Formats: sequence, structure tokens, C-alpha cells
Amino acid sequence: MRKKLLICDNSPSLGRLVMLRAVNTGIPACCCRNSPASIRKAVSEESCGALLIFAFSDDDQLLCLVRQASDNGIPVFAGIFTASAAVSRAFRNAGAAAVFVLPCSFRSMCKAILLRTGSSDDLYSQMRIFLEETGLPHRLNGFGYLASIAATCLTAPERLWGSMSGMYRDTAESFSTSASLVERAMRNLGAHAAENGSLARLTEGRLAERPTNTELICAACDMFTRC
Repeated sequence: MRKKLLICDNSPSLGRLVMLRAVNTGIPACCCRNSPASIRKAVSEESCGALLIFAFSDDDQLLCLVRQASDNGIPVFAGIFTASAAVSRAFRNAGAAAVFVLPCSFRSMCKAILLRTGSSDDLYSQMRIFLEETGLPHRLNGFGYLASIAATCLTAPERLWGSMSGMYRDTAESFSTSASLVERAMRNLGAHAAENGSLARLTEGRLAERPTNTELICAACDMFTRC
């Protein structure tokens, strides 16, 4: 069983809404009250893999809790009800993995949390849905290969700057095929995406000609993180 996202909020409506959106996005989640004592108690009782804390200011007790959680390997996400750069900086300096200035898009918030806490299977499923919504032909073999490689690059972006042959090889092993077929299928996918207009949608018109595989992967990763 995966560890949960613990949502710490005194407002039942906001906390529950975020919890439901997180669960629908594939992130197990539960709620607790937004006081240091309640949070510490919930962390000790729940299988907690990440924290989402809402705050109006850079409260010393909350910042201390963020530091402790971060030191223990638990990523903390802070939703702050102020546009103050100083408050945002205080939470980041305390170790927060991400700071959201509220109000903000729940979809963006959940996606940012998923990128830092989700497993590769979660990201692969999310990427498939995203690419299909964009219009890429999902019946082509290259579709699954692209989704798999893009999901890998979202969690390990340094792989985009290494040898593509390694990613082709790893993907081929996952799909029980060969690296050369993965490369060819992705080039074929790129050609079809250029023809049916989905490439232009994926890149917001910046690229309409048949892309290289690297360009296609970068476009998928970039647009996924910005949606």
C-alpha cells in the first residue's frame, strides 16, 4: 500500500476538496487539522508519505515542522494565503518541496505533488491520458513508448541530456521488444502527430514539422508540467 498525502487544513471544505482531487489524480490522501500538534499526531498514526500544509504566515512552529519532516525524508508542500515573497521564501528555506500561492489551480497543485511523490506507474497512466487528450494517435505502438519515456524523464530529467539509446533500451525491456523498434515506432508516432495536428496542439504551434524523438519527448514533458 502506498503512503498517503496528509492534507493539513482547518477548513473541512477546502481540505476535503483537495483530498478528493488528489485521490482522483491517483494520490492516496487523508486530512487532519492544521495545528503542529495535530499534524505530528497524524504523521505518527498514518502511513504518511507527504504533507500539504496551508498557512497565512511563516509561523515558526509550522516552519520547524517543515524542517523536521524534510529532514526525515517526507516532502512538504505549502499552500500560502499571501503573495508575500518573504513568506514563500521562508517555507522554501525550511525545506518545502513546493510552495503554492492560493488561490491556485487544484489541478496544477495535484500535478506538482504527483510529480514529486507518485510512482512511475502513476505518471505513465497520467501521461497516457494527457497525450490521448492532446490527440496523439494512441493505437500506434510509439504512443505507449512515448508515455513511458516521458514519465521517466519527468522524475529523472537528466536522462534527456544523456544517450537516447539507454532510454530506448530500458523502454524496450519494459515492453518486451527491441530498442530499434522503440526508436522507429516513436519516429512514426511523431510523423502521424505532425499530420493530424496534434503535434501543433502539444507544442502550442511552436512545432508543426515532423519532430525528432527528443523534441517529441521534451514537448510532452513541458506541456504536461504546464497544464
